Amino acid sequence: MLKKCKFILLFIGAFLCLAQCNAQLRTLEDILGIDKNQESRAEKVAFPKSPPQEKDLFQFSPSGNTKTLEFFIDEKNISFTQDIVHYVVVIKSNEGAQQTLFVGLDCRQFLKHTYARLENNVWQDVNDPEWKPVGNLGYNNYPAYLGRKGLCAGDSANSNVKDILLRLQDKRNDYAY
Repeated sequence: MLKKCKFILLFIGAFLCLAQCNAQLRTLEDILGIDKNQESRAEKVAFPKSPPQEKDLFQFSPSGNTKTLEFFIDEKNISFTQDIVHYVVVIKSNEGAQQTLFVGLDCRQFLKHTYARLENNVWQDVNDPEWKPVGNLGYNNYPAYLGRKGLCAGDSANSNVKDILLRLQDKRNDYAY
């Protein structure tokens, strides 16, 4: 009887191991199936016409313990094409350094792409044509925070800028982000 129980437990363990391997393989196939160059097949994305203005910057905090960096999204430079949201983000350090990026977020596949950096008030192309997974929420992961909090509505772009800003302003459920 004891031998039968050991055999059954061994069989169940092997079955669960195979099921787990199969699930991981499917996840890997999904990841490898991501079309990272989707935008290159679409129209060329137009960069913002001008640098963001201080009055148009809306502050947000991608993590509750951000003390050294401040994050802003430019209210005037949020645009949409299909499931992709294009936006300008400004990141400022306490020491006075600033980085301004023009970014795309694919809400359907949850991928991000940095198109350009603002240098000397001129948009400079970023030489990385690939879309990259946004990843999990974490310390200062602003694309994940923006996507889940306001820019995306499920796997579609939230095309209502006013709603996006209201959702970013609402601090009630920030612990979930």
